[in-house]
Amino acid sequence: MILATLLALLAFLTVVPVHAQTGIIVPLYAYPKTSATWKPLQTAIRTYPDVQFYVIVNPDSGPGPTDTNYQAAVATLHGYANVLLVGYVYTSYGARPLDEVKQDIDTYAAWPSASSLAGIFFDETQAGLTSTYKAYTDAARNTTWSGRTTAYVILNPGEDIGNSDYYTFADQIVTFEDTYARYQALASLPLPHPAQQSFIINSFDGTDKTLASVVQALKTSGLASAYITNLVTHIYKSFGSDWTVFVQDVNTET
Repeated sequence: MILATLLALLAFLTVVPVHAQTGIIVPLYAYPKTSATWKPLQTAIRTYPDVQFYVIVNPDSGPGPTDTNYQAAVATLHGYANVLLVGYVYTSYGARPLDEVKQDIDTYAAWPSASSLAGIFFDETQAGLTSTYKAYTDAARNTTWSGRTTAYVILNPGEDIGNSDYYTFADQIVTFEDTYARYQALASLPLPHPAQQSFIINSFDGTDKTLASVVQALKTSGLASAYITNLVTHIYKSFGSDWTVFVQDVNTET
């Protein structure tokens, strides 16, 4: 019991995901109006403890003003060992001033310990701006996080960036964020660093069998995380009707 507690604490402090296989990245942009809003995610987290969930919280296109209701909802996800919570910060494709970005980071880092986050998800990432995104990432890493030694950082260019320098300082990079039709059009999976890459696919219109096949291909490639939804509008405001099947497929042994 003591050993298990110490191991859990070590994982918490170093912000290392508890599972090495392909996990699920969740753009959780739906405001928790009721306890039912995030229930599909909470159910999946409890049901599949061997699946790593990277959950992006986004109160108001960033941390926004203090919202105790939102923070209380985040606290319901906080205690699970297979959940890593990161805060959404937009970067205006590298044009946003560092001091503004840092202000958002500091706001997230100051959340109460019951709803504390593990790091930052930098949206609107522009390729080819190494010094800019290294500065954003350093700001996140150098901030004091409740109970943690460093921040977990995800960059989101949403497209293939090749063998970029970004891989030297980001933990994960979303290198595909588009429709299932666009995914099908890929000649091959652009995975120079699969253990650090993530795919987010919307507008999925295939069968359950096809979904299982796509998930299997992503897992076989060694992808860090993925998210697939059949929603075509407001795709991050709720969970698609294929959510449960998708999570089951991720959980299935390769």
